[in-house]
Amino acid sequence: MAIQYLINEQEIKDITSMPDNVDASKFQMWIQVCQDKYIKPAIGETCYNALLDGVENDDLTALELVLLNGDNRSFKGIKQSLAWWVNWESMVDLWLNIGNSTVQKRKAENFDSVTIEEFNMKRKESENAASLYTDYLIDYIQCNQADYTCYSCEGLTPLIDETNSTGVSTDYDKI
Repeated sequence: MAIQYLINEQEIKDITSMPDNVDASKFQMWIQVCQDKYIKPAIGETCYNALLDGVENDDLTALELVLLNGDNRSFKGIKQSLAWWVNWESMVDLWLNIGNSTVQKRKAENFDSVTIEEFNMKRKESENAASLYTDYLIDYIQCNQADYTCYSCEGLTPLIDETNSTGVSTDYDKI
């Protein structure tokens, strides 16, 4: 069974501030992590699995398509939330390079690496957007409970309460 994603790499780049020239292999692994870490708890395991089945079998209902892609008005859908969570989680990997015996900051021609404060500020912007759209997702399902009867919308427990100086979670029990 292949891994099922609720979003593709280009959609993440289109929705977030991630540039088009970022190599998808640098953040693709975070899609599954973010689906399991943020989307599944937000909507409940039963309906999360139903969405994955619908994606795998290419038979999503009209209501599931709205939940995934939004309603073309005020509700942006799961993809909006998921894209920002992937952007947030992948920033460390996009910033650092792990070699055989070292961890280095990436440096490109004509660019300087950001300070840790600047990095954390940018990462916080992504977290704020991800949290906002996750809240919208939960609110949308709760306002449309008659249509989404299997969705639990338990919400999310903050997963980054305890952070070190880099802003990266150090409470591994919550990850």
